[in-house]
Amino acid sequence: MGIKKFDQRTRPIMTKTVLRHTPTPPIGVSLGPLAAQVGIGIGVASFWRGSWYILDDHLFPDNALHSATASLGLGTAGLALTQGMIAHCASKEVSGKNKVKLPSYYNSVARFGSLYGIAMSVVLIWRGAWMMWDVGYERLCKDEEVKATDPGHLTKTGLASHVLAVGGLLAAGRFSSVLAPPASICILKDMALKASTWKEYSKAAKWFFR
Repeated sequence: MGIKKFDQRTRPIMTKTVLRHTPTPPIGVSLGPLAAQVGIGIGVASFWRGSWYILDDHLFPDNALHSATASLGLGTAGLALTQGMIAHCASKEVSGKNKVKLPSYYNSVARFGSLYGIAMSVVLIWRGAWMMWDVGYERLCKDEEVKATDPGHLTKTGLASHVLAVGGLLAAGRFSSVLAPPASICILKDMALKASTWKEYSKAAKWFFR
């Protein structure tokens, strides 16, 4: 049985038909997603502002160095504990050792608690690093009256942290992290709280139990 040759006469008709039914791609920015992005940005900024101000008022408010050190320490411990717990739960589920069936609401609360713990840990790390830059700059100046937030000094300390951060993140291959808090590289992702399993909720944790 021979191969049927393509009829050249049908090519213009087919081309016109395909072009006629090909949808025109939308031009411009969709206002719905843009409004959602702005709204989410405002919500995240409000979360950070509230957490940061509370910490300013209660975590060694009279000693910037102690406050910065405590922030970094608590943030590091928080990330280790929350991510370690998630990895442990996911590992038990994968290995089939998790025999206990818990109510769905318990899993939702536990997952929200883990996500909230990581979020607060990230705030603590940002706050600690931010304050450490201020403390270090003020000590280098050797002038008790100079503050890192004074006019003119803002530019100097800002340029120092900015340039070093760009270089360090590029060298580490993590520059895209500047688009979001460090939670973007945490093992817990902001997925639906109604995910059916720990494994599904924390897919990025798989490298913990390969």
